Amino acid sequence: MTSRRDLLASAAALGAACSAESRESASAPGGELVHPQTLDLPSPITANEDFYVVAVSRWKPDDAFLASYTLTLADADGGEVVLTLDEIRGIGGALQERTLSCIGSSTVRATGNAEWTAISLRALLAAVGFAPADDLGAIRITAGDGYVTDLPRSDLDRGLALAYEMNGEPLPAEHGAPLRALVPGRYGMKNPKWITRIDFVPDIEPGFWESRGWSQEAEYLVASWFYSPASGAVVSLQTGAWITGIAFAGERGIVRVEVSGDNGATWQDAEIVYPGGPGVWTTWKFHYLPRLAGDFDLRVRATDGEGTVQRQVEDYDVDLDGLEAWDYLRITVE
Repeated sequence: MTSRRDLLASAAALGAACSAESRESASAPGGELVHPQTLDLPSPITANEDFYVVAVSRWKPDDAFLASYTLTLADADGGEVVLTLDEIRGIGGALQERTLSCIGSSTVRATGNAEWTAISLRALLAAVGFAPADDLGAIRITAGDGYVTDLPRSDLDRGLALAYEMNGEPLPAEHGAPLRALVPGRYGMKNPKWITRIDFVPDIEPGFWESRGWSQEAEYLVASWFYSPASGAVVSLQTGAWITGIAFAGERGIVRVEVSGDNGATWQDAEIVYPGGPGVWTTWKFHYLPRLAGDFDLRVRATDGEGTVQRQVEDYDVDLDGLEAWDYLRITVE
């Protein structure tokens, strides 16, 4: 049986993995005075080179893998279809904007939003005439690096898709070339890269991260983060400064973002800049006008489309299902 120590070790490992290879906050280094008119907003679409990469998935397909690539669709009853990437692309996909976020992350750096060209798995099955038996209730996805994760078959109805382009370019190697999963409503660990095989099986079994204690469902929680300025920035007491960030809650969307300067005792509404919508992040801005000089920790929280308000329930992801804790931004007011 997996011990609590093992679970916390795996939590720490994935948390480090989510942050180690992700982009740095695009803002002035800590300790520098923030110009009151500086408005450093995250771009609605994350460039491919800035999109986060999980450190533990550093495997990249080589030329031989790409040249001989096929996707196998199979079921527990012996049915099988093998497709090349050209055949999949020939069936045709559609452009969809979608955000991905690492389940082990506590920072803005391990979340990104891109425009993907993808074909729904349901449409692909229909196009090739592959119809697994109804009693096969789970989908098992296997990647070229050996990674495996299972999904409920009902995710077909949620829009489970296979992406082969990212922001108008062929899927980059580090982001899953030649084919990766896009699974609405579920953290990045359920969106495998480098997919080589999709099996329809009777029941869900623990995959790589699930067997280490991480959530099988991995449903997005409501979350929000600061983007700019960097922690440790200096803000003028007379003029204040713009604070920016993102919020995300999967398919539920975001309807409100609030910022607190007194550790959650009172809150003020931030202005939503890019509303995103279901499956897409929201960007926001807030003009912070301090009342006193000193060192302060700003806090941010979001409310999703179902009215769920982000809670400060745990500073560390003890439940291994994503972190709800309010992000904080440490600033000095002079």
